[in-house]
Amino acid sequence: MRLKIVTKILEELAKKDKTCQLIQTVPGLGTICSCRLRATAGDITRFKNPKDFPAYYGLVPRSMATGHNEKKGKITHRRDKTMRSLMVQRAGIVINQATKGNLNSKQLTKWILKKQKEKMPWGKLVCAVTAKLL
Repeated sequence: MRLKIVTKILEELAKKDKTCQLIQTVPGLGTICSCRLRATAGDITRFKNPKDFPAYYGLVPRSMATGHNEKKGKITHRRDKTMRSLMVQRAGIVINQATKGNLNSKQLTKWILKKQKEKMPWGKLVCAVTAKLL
């Protein structure tokens, strides 16, 4: 019962907020994700580079460098755990839609299918798609 009330409130807020409406144009992102993303990120203009935004949510690999050797590790897991979890779930859905041919974005579908053809592991692909969606 309470979940329905909260969802209705979020839907009303998303309808009034232009930023939430813009976020909802991204494949896989709905009302709840757009409101949470809007709330946690704040002013998006503070990110100087498009790659800084996924890094804000800890979706970039940890870098371990010694001398001239550099290794990439697991993702850094920074900031909002719930938002990162929501985005990873959305990315999995987008990947499944792309594989079935149901995704509207042709460029994203082409990129996902290319990565799958290159035998990119599922976890890495999901993290990469999540970063792309952000």
